[in-house]
Amino acid sequence: MKILITGATGAIGKEIACLLASKGHDIILGCRSKKKGEILAEEIEFIYGKRPGIVIIDLSDASSVSRASNHLSGECLDAIINNAGVMNGKYILDGDGHEDTLNVNYHNTRLLTELLIDRINDGGAVVFTTSATRRWYPFQRLNDDIPESKFGRLKTYALSKKLITRYAAAIASDKDLQKRSIRINCADPGVVDTPMLSMGRWFDRLTDIFFRPFCLKPSTAAKTSVRALESPKSGYIFLSPLGKTRNKKKLDL
Repeated sequence: MKILITGATGAIGKEIACLLASKGHDIILGCRSKKKGEILAEEIEFIYGKRPGIVIIDLSDASSVSRASNHLSGECLDAIINNAGVMNGKYILDGDGHEDTLNVNYHNTRLLTELLIDRINDGGAVVFTTSATRRWYPFQRLNDDIPESKFGRLKTYALSKKLITRYAAAIASDKDLQKRSIRINCADPGVVDTPMLSMGRWFDRLTDIFFRPFCLKPSTAAKTSVRALESPKSGYIFLSPLGKTRNKKKLDL
């Protein structure tokens, strides 16, 4: 399979890339930094014997997404793993007035998917990374942007994950994609030990001591994304191991 992974040089993305490479898949590393992408590509080639492709994608910038799509115009993909995500501590707007966390986690992840989905081979798959924080927003009409007066780091992140989960549920029921047997699933990695946990506040040191040791490892989160990718089912959220919690459930709107 030829698989595009966004956020490929991040903690979870790197583990996804290595796991898929170990299974013999052709992978394309979607990353903001060409230098970091090349370092990871060299590492994967050294360990697994095949060098991944690299495409520069800055999901905070719609024009970068369009350029990445053009760069991939000659590729026939089997899958996309939309892994990239941010949780900004400050309110940041792009040139079009869209907030950055929502841009990366929702607007431009959706844009990338819509630009590439016709290039996914029949029988392929798209995986979106969601979060349990989406439950902060019950069934209701949601705005797809947020004013500065309503901004909060966790609240905005939760909104972005609710929106991308709703989008995944919507396209999972698309009749044309169903005819092509393209599977749409989400991966909910749980609370993972990544730099995203750092809040830039005084309690970060206490979090490192008392909380991080109980978080899931990035490699566990990667396995969840790959299970979502490999499943023959469509329209599910796959969960990281959490005791007796079900490992998947139907996507909710």
